[in-house]
Amino acid sequence: MYRLTAEGVLPHTPPMYRRLSARLAQARREGRFPDLIDTVREVHVPPAWPSADAFVTEMPGWFRLDRTAGQEHALYVAAEKDTLRQQLTGAGSRSVVLGGAGLLHPASQGL
Repeated sequence: MYRLTAEGVLPHTPPMYRRLSARLAQARREGRFPDLIDTVREVHVPPAWPSADAFVTEMPGWFRLDRTAGQEHALYVAAEKDTLRQQLTGAGSRSVVLGGAGLLHPASQGL
C-alpha cells in the first residue's frame, strides 16, 4: 500500500487500504499471492551463547551511549508499521511505531 501510494498509483485513504487488503487476502486464499512474513507473531527467543567467553567477546558490540543524554530535545523517527522497527532501531536511532491504517496526515483528517 505504502509503496503504491508513494508512487502515486493509489490514494492514501482508509477505504483504499481496506479494499487493497481485501483483494490481497482473496488472492492469498486462492493461491495467487505469496505467503507473507508475519512479524507480529514471531517467537522471541532470548539470546544465548555457547560459553561465557563467547558472551564476553560479543558484549562490546552491544554497548551504546545515549546520544540524547543532557539534551533538551530528542529526535525520534516515527513509522506506521511495526515491520519497519528493526530497520529503524538497527541504526541506533530512537523510534516509535504508531501502527494502524488510521494514521493519516492531520490535514487529511481536517485537523
